[in-house]
Amino acid sequence: MTKQNLTYRFFIFLFFVISYGCQHKTANEGLNISSKIESVKTSKKIIKKRSVVEKPAVIYRSNDMGLTWSSFANGIPNDATLSGIKQLGNKVYVTTDYHGVFVTSNGQDNWTALNFERLKKLDINCIEGDVNKLIIGTLSHGTFVSNNGGLSWKQSKKNIENSPVRAFIKTEKKLYVGTDSGIFESFDMGDTWSHAFGQMQILGFTSLGDKIYAATQNGALVCNGNSSSWKSIYKGDALHDIGNDGKYVYAMTIGQQLLKTKNDGELWENAQSGIIQPQNYYTNELKHIGNNIFSAQWIGIYHSSNNGNSWRILNGLPDSTAFSTLEITDFGIIAGISIR
Repeated sequence: MTKQNLTYRFFIFLFFVISYGCQHKTANEGLNISSKIESVKTSKKIIKKRSVVEKPAVIYRSNDMGLTWSSFANGIPNDATLSGIKQLGNKVYVTTDYHGVFVTSNGQDNWTALNFERLKKLDINCIEGDVNKLIIGTLSHGTFVSNNGGLSWKQSKKNIENSPVRAFIKTEKKLYVGTDSGIFESFDMGDTWSHAFGQMQILGFTSLGDKIYAATQNGALVCNGNSSSWKSIYKGDALHDIGNDGKYVYAMTIGQQLLKTKNDGELWENAQSGIIQPQNYYTNELKHIGNNIFSAQWIGIYHSSNNGNSWRILNGLPDSTAFSTLEITDFGIIAGISIR
């Protein structure tokens, strides 16, 4: 074999070695790039999954005085918002905006709609009742009563059709309702109504001792039992609602934050310490059991054990969620949301 042939064969061999090496490297690089792409895709999926915030439940409940909370909304549509909570015997009722009324028995997390087709188009604001009758107040259609546990409903005979209904409070002898046209009263649990006082917007009630207090668009009122003897105890600001802790009456003002009085308005004290929330937001509702006070806020639920001198936010609830309704029942503290 000549030297020229040996040189020729050497170069052919070298060519195949280099080609194989390049192809192998290219294939490995291709595998590495594909692995990186899949890794990036997987990472994006994980990031996306982690960034998804779980939608808040419609209702939360605590059975340990607010230490822990859990969803309590089985059977209620996910897009519903609560407007009222009421316990009657072993049943708890909740009202919603345009989703009707729901009931559960013995604290079970299993809600049932009451005649949904009749009520689904109503913007319901409040509920009251006794063992034999339920009554709901609506934004645009007055009041409705049920004599069979919510299976059927009818409008009150002498209805309050032209004025939004905001709140109820029941005494031993009568039922009061707050409307945009003042306070009305009923001696037959809402079958008929008569005007009792004022022409202003009434947004909430609370009772302490033998007195009834009302939140109005212009402040707060108190009544000693005579339906025509309401008098002003606070002026100058609108109240979203009014409540008490067994000692103090709390005015949930829209402009002056949370205030309290123990002498029917002779002196009002600031009760906002510890409640951190955006400017112009206000307390939505306040309830108490013994010395423990709970308040529903635009962001979270707060607790006080010293008559509202200081508050702390409770853990275990979704962030940035507005709680509009709050009730202390035999089956736990129940809180409902209004805005997500």
